[in-house]
Amino acid sequence: MKSWLLPLAAIALSGSLLSACANAPKQAQSVERTAAPMLERHVAAARAKRVSDVSYRFDLHLPADNVPFTGTANIKFTLRDASQPLTLDFVDGDVHSITLNGKSVAVDHNGFFITLPASALREGAQDLTIAYSHPYRRDGSGLHWFQDPEDNQTYLYTQFEDYHFNKVFPGFDQPDLKATYEMTVATPAHWQVFTAMREDRVEGIDGDYKVWHFPKSEKFSTYIFSLHAGPYKVWEDNSHRVPLRLFARQSYAQYVNAEQWFEVTKQGLDFFDNYFEYPYPFSKYDQGVVPDFNFGAMENVGAVTFTERLQPRRAQTRKDQESMTMVVMHEMAHHWFGNLVTMKWWDDIWLNESFADFMGYYATAKATEFTEAMDSFSGSRKSWGYSEDQWITSHPIVQDIPNTEVVMASIDGITYAKGASALIQLKHYIGDDKFQQALALHFDRYAFKNAQLKDFLATLSEVAGQDLSQWSAQWLEQAGVNALQANFSCANGKITAFDMEQFPANVSGALRMHKLDALLTAADGSTQTIEVNVTDRHNPQPTAIGKACPVFVLPNVSDYTFARTLLDEKSVAYLQSNLNNFDNPIQKSMIWRSLYESMIDGKMAATDMLDLALKNLPGETNPTLLRSALGSAQSAYNYLVLRPFVRDTGGDLAAQYRKRLEQMAWLGYQKQTGAAQRTWFGLWVSMLHTQQDKALDLLKSGDLSLDDRWRIAGALVREQHPKAEQWVATLAEQDQSASGKMNRLAALSQAPNLDIKRQWIQEATKQDSEYAYSQLRGLLWGLIPVEQHGLNLALETEIMTAFLGMTDTQSPTMQATFGGALLPRKCSLDAQAALLALAENDALPATVVKNIKKGSQAEARCVNVQNKLD
Repeated sequence: MKSWLLPLAAIALSGSLLSACANAPKQAQSVERTAAPMLERHVAAARAKRVSDVSYRFDLHLPADNVPFTGTANIKFTLRDASQPLTLDFVDGDVHSITLNGKSVAVDHNGFFITLPASALREGAQDLTIAYSHPYRRDGSGLHWFQDPEDNQTYLYTQFEDYHFNKVFPGFDQPDLKATYEMTVATPAHWQVFTAMREDRVEGIDGDYKVWHFPKSEKFSTYIFSLHAGPYKVWEDNSHRVPLRLFARQSYAQYVNAEQWFEVTKQGLDFFDNYFEYPYPFSKYDQGVVPDFNFGAMENVGAVTFTERLQPRRAQTRKDQESMTMVVMHEMAHHWFGNLVTMKWWDDIWLNESFADFMGYYATAKATEFTEAMDSFSGSRKSWGYSEDQWITSHPIVQDIPNTEVVMASIDGITYAKGASALIQLKHYIGDDKFQQALALHFDRYAFKNAQLKDFLATLSEVAGQDLSQWSAQWLEQAGVNALQANFSCANGKITAFDMEQFPANVSGALRMHKLDALLTAADGSTQTIEVNVTDRHNPQPTAIGKACPVFVLPNVSDYTFARTLLDEKSVAYLQSNLNNFDNPIQKSMIWRSLYESMIDGKMAATDMLDLALKNLPGETNPTLLRSALGSAQSAYNYLVLRPFVRDTGGDLAAQYRKRLEQMAWLGYQKQTGAAQRTWFGLWVSMLHTQQDKALDLLKSGDLSLDDRWRIAGALVREQHPKAEQWVATLAEQDQSASGKMNRLAALSQAPNLDIKRQWIQEATKQDSEYAYSQLRGLLWGLIPVEQHGLNLALETEIMTAFLGMTDTQSPTMQATFGGALLPRKCSLDAQAALLALAENDALPATVVKNIKKGSQAEARCVNVQNKLD
C-alpha cells in the first residue's frame, strides 16, 4: 500500500503522535568528555542545556599548615533531562561521599570530574551534597598557600580564572551557569576571611578556631567567586555609599598606601556609576594585596586581589601610583563588563579584557590626578599589542576557544591592548556620546545575565544607527596588523599628490578601514595635521594637496587607529638628526616603536638604533617613553652580544656599546628623579661592568631600598666581584622577608657557573618544589644573563631534555616559562626550522606551542639583524 493511500484516521493518528513527540522533552544526546584537567566547549554547551537555577552552599575547614583542607558542598539545581549521566568539575582532591536527593551515590571521580549516573538523577529540582578534601596549591591557582618567613603566618587566597574554581569546590565551572553562593568557613581564630559577601556573623568553636558565616550572594559565574583567609591587616573606609576594605599581610602592610588606595577606589566608583548609568551592582568592595600572585590583579566579585608588586618596598614614584590606579580601575570596570554582564563562553574573554583595559586607562585619566594615563596607554600598553600582533602566533581579537586549556594561551597583548585600541577606535568612529549610551543600554539589558559579541554589536549598532558588522569583520575577526606609509610628490614646495598606502595585515592579508590623522613636518620645522581616511590599499588624500611639502610624515599622529608606521631610509635619516625636535610623548613613542620594528625587520642596523638612543635619550624625562626606548636599545645591544656566536668576530663591538650604555645610564640616574631615575637605574644595573666601584659605594651608603641593593648585589655576582658574596650575606641578614629569601637566591644564581644553573634547571622540573610558580618565574628569567650566552649554549641539551620532560609533570604555564627563559637563541634558520618542527608535537600544551613558535620567529629576526650588521 502506498503511503499516500493511508486512511484519514491513520493520518490523523500519526499527526497527533508527531505533535506529542514534538512537545515531549528532548532527551540529551550522550556527550563524550575527555578525562583531562579542562572543560571542552561542546561539553559545557550540552550541560548548560540541562542545568539551570544553580545555588551553592559550602562549608569549609581551613588549616594553617600546608595539608589538605576539607569541605562539604551542597549544590541545588534544576535538571531538564535525566536520561544521561551528569558531570561536575573537580580537579584533583578526594571525594569522600556523595548524597543526591537524600540517597547515597557511589563515588565516581577520575581526578578531573565527578560523574553522577543517570539512574540517580531525576528531572526537576536536585539536591546534591559532596564531602571532599583538597590540597592547597603553590602555583597561584585554586586555593594558594603562602607562609610568611618573617612571622611564620599563613595566608590563603584563590585564583579561579579560567578553570580553577573546581580546584577548591566541586561544581559546574563554566561562565554561563551563573549561581548564588553561601558559605561557612572555619579558620584559626586570629584570621580574617573575605569573599564576595560581607560576613553576617562570626562564631567561636573553641579557643583556636572561629566559623565565619557568609549569606547568599548575587548571581554570578564561578570564575569570579573567591575565598581569601589569613591574619591579614584590615583597613576600612565607610565614607562612601559602597563599603570599602583593604587587606594585606601583616609584614607587608608598611608598604601599602591605604589612603591613596581608598581615594582612587572612590573616584573610580563615582566615575563608573555615572559613565555607565548603572550603579555599582554588588554589596561591598573589598581589595586584597596578596603574595605570590601570578598576575597584576583579578576581578573577583567584591573581593579583588592584587599583586604586592603594585606596592613596592621603597618610596613610590608618581608612575608607581599611576600604575596602581590604572589596575584598580581596570578591575573595577570588570564589575560591570564581566561580572554583571558575563560572556557565555571563553570565546568572548577578549571583550572582558579589552573593555577593562581601555576603561582602566580612560577612567584613570578622567577621574584622577593622572590625566596623562592615555599617553601611557599609547606609549607603553599599545606597544604590547603591536608586538604580539607581529608574531606568527597572531590571531583575531575574537578567537575560537574549544576548551579551557587554550584560554590562557589566547590571553595576550592582542586580547588586551589591541582589543582596547579597537574599542577606542570604535568610540572615535561612532562618537563618544553614542558609545557611552550603548554601554548603558547593554548593562541594563543583560544585567546578571550572559551575553555574546553579537549582543554587544547589536546594541552598538542600534544606538549608532549603523550596521557595525563590517567593522567587526575587519577589526575583530581577522588577524594581523596593517602598516601605513605616506607616499607623496611635490612641485614648487607644495604637495601635488598624497597617497596613504595601507599594506595588508600579516597572517590574514586583511585591509581595514582606518580613520586617523597625519602630521606633516616641513623643512623649516613647521607642522600641519590633516585628517586621513583609509579604506583600501591606496588612498589618495585630496586635503593634503597644496600644503607645504613635508620632509617627514607621521601617520596616526593622534593614535586613533591601530597600525604600524613604516619608515623609509629617508625618514630614518631625518630622525637621526631631528628626533629631539619632537616633544609630544605619543608622537615620540610611535617613532621609537617604528625604529625598533625597522631594526627587527632588518631595515636598520642595531648599531644605528644604539647610536640614536645614545644621542637622544640622555635628556628624556618622560618615564613611559624612556622605559620603552631604552628597552629597544637594550634589545639592540643583546643582538650585538650574540654576534660572536654566529659570526667569525670578537665581542669588541658589544663591549664598546655596553660601556657607553653603562656611562649614559649612570649619568641619567644621577641627574633625574622619580620613575625616570628608576629606569636609568635598571639599565645601569643590567650594564654594570666597568663601574663596580660605584656599585660598592651605593651599597655602603645605605641610601637605596633593600630590593635595589639586592639588584646591585646580583650584578656583582654576575661580574664575579670578590666582595659579591659578602654583600649577599650581609643583605640576607638584613632582609628576612619572603622577598629577601628569593632575592638572595636570584642574586647567587647569576654566577657564571654551570652547576648553579643546573641546580635551578632541576628545581624548576620538580613537582614538589618548595617554591611558588611566581618565585621560580622571576628567578628563571634572570638565571642566564645575555652575557653568559656561552653557558646557555653549553646547557642546551640538558635544558631541552628538562623542557620536554615537563609536559607530564608541570603546568603548561610553568613549562612555557621555562622554555621562554632558557631555550638558547641560535640566530640561525636551521634553529628556526627545528623549533617549528617541535611546535608540531601534539603532546605539547597550547601555551607551550605558542611560545615555541615565537621562538622560531625570534630566530629569523635575529638572522635579519645580523645580516644588516654584516
